[in-house]
Amino acid sequence: MITWSLMTGAAGICGTAALLSRLSSRQPPYRPERYWILGMAALAPAWLIAFLGGIEPPGAAVPNKPLFIFSSALPLLGAIVTDAVVRHLRHSGRDRRPVTYWLIGVAALLPGWVTSVIVLMVKTKTS
Repeated sequence: MITWSLMTGAAGICGTAALLSRLSSRQPPYRPERYWILGMAALAPAWLIAFLGGIEPPGAAVPNKPLFIFSSALPLLGAIVTDAVVRHLRHSGRDRRPVTYWLIGVAALLPGWVTSVIVLMVKTKTS
């Protein structure tokens, strides 16, 4: 599962980066939220694979339950915080490049994905 998650993450980043370059050349440009969502879409499947791989059947002993709960809360917290950052940057009046918003979107899910991969590694080590 770890390999699948890492491959999916790499493919998502490469694929959305290619789509970003195509979309950013469009005139008139899209709103910043679209690039932010595109960045989040880069890692969402990879996070989901790692997260679901770490789920144990009901009643099974979870090796690190607090870390598992933390890995499910981080993407939501990242989305809330980065949404506020995107709104602040958009209303600041300065024009930012689309790649900035895409990177903010990637940063929203990156901590949750890394934590989910760590949970999965702990699970496979104890199994």
